[in-house]
Amino acid sequence: MSGVHDGHRQRMRERIRKSGLFSLAPHEILEYLLFAYIPRKDTNVIAHALIDKFGSFSGVLSADEAHLKEVAGMTDSASLFLANLPEVFRAYADGIDHNGERIDLSNRGKARAYMGTKLYGFSDERVLVVALDAHDKLIRSEILSKGSGNAVELDIRSLVDFALKTNASSLLLAHNHPSGNVTPSQSDYERTKEALFTLAGVGVALRDHMVFCGSAYYSFEEHDLINKIKTVRNGLKEGIFYYE
Repeated sequence: MSGVHDGHRQRMRERIRKSGLFSLAPHEILEYLLFAYIPRKDTNVIAHALIDKFGSFSGVLSADEAHLKEVAGMTDSASLFLANLPEVFRAYADGIDHNGERIDLSNRGKARAYMGTKLYGFSDERVLVVALDAHDKLIRSEILSKGSGNAVELDIRSLVDFALKTNASSLLLAHNHPSGNVTPSQSDYERTKEALFTLAGVGVALRDHMVFCGSAYYSFEEHDLINKIKTVRNGLKEGIFYYE
């Protein structure tokens, strides 16, 4: 690589030290991430080509290794690295705030961040379930089911089995919408209602059900739908409940 490119890389490192990674534009973050895996090429050009092909920074990180390697200049090592970055984020979410203790998910924001990170980057729909103890601390989380493309089934029996085997006091439920719309469907509502009713029968509360797409989300609890479903269950409301 020429001295001009060497100087550019050093200036970018200094910029990150001074102002942080998010002072960079999305293509510049990709450019920086590729420094170690493509040492003798202009990674700025490659970063632009990646975003042009996959549409966005998140689109690049959602791409698989084979498709990343189709971009001119991408090496095997660079493609493997970018394709597995979402797994790094999920591993980070598993370890954050441990300090030898269970993760505290009593705060709505922490719960949202934890589940959003666990579901980040998947191109197909997946259902995530999180078991909490009586103090809203994490016992265990698990991808309960995977879909094909833009659909996934929530198996209520598997959900109950998970709650019982983890000895959970309550559960958090989440799934992703790769299509780009976080608004829950009528099916999402009906399955949430079924899950809440069935779990209540074994003494386990459903605290929330969230739908994620990238950084966007929809929370049943925030929209007061969990309480409204409970109202239906308690016989205070009859017939079909339609939500906004």
